[in-house]
Amino acid sequence: MYYSSFPYGFTYPQQAFIPVQPGYIAMPTPAPQNRGTQFPPVNIRKFDVSAHRFKEVMDQANRFIGALIASDDFARRLMDAAQQSNQREVERLVRSTGVTIKYQINYTPDGLRIDFTNRDAEHSCCTLRMALNW
Repeated sequence: MYYSSFPYGFTYPQQAFIPVQPGYIAMPTPAPQNRGTQFPPVNIRKFDVSAHRFKEVMDQANRFIGALIASDDFARRLMDAAQQSNQREVERLVRSTGVTIKYQINYTPDGLRIDFTNRDAEHSCCTLRMALNW
């Protein structure tokens, strides 16, 4: 048996000796994994559909951002309508960019948040949240 000395805070020398076993490991070893668990074969069909549908969402969001970048006048009108809480005008301006998918738009004095989604009756896979400050 080996002994290790930790003298801090001990009043008697014999209290400072703590037995340490040979081969002692400071970190506990992880429990063995259950190797008998079998996972079903990987099927990427739904994952692939989600990726393709998300790309559509990104394309629509890119269309909106492109309009903001291309025209200072458009950005000014959108910001002005949002600051006046003119929801109808904000939505009209967003649709004027060519966005055809569903979206939900919220605005505050600090900026704009728009969630683009292509949810429909069959699928509910993809939402892209965009937050822009002004």
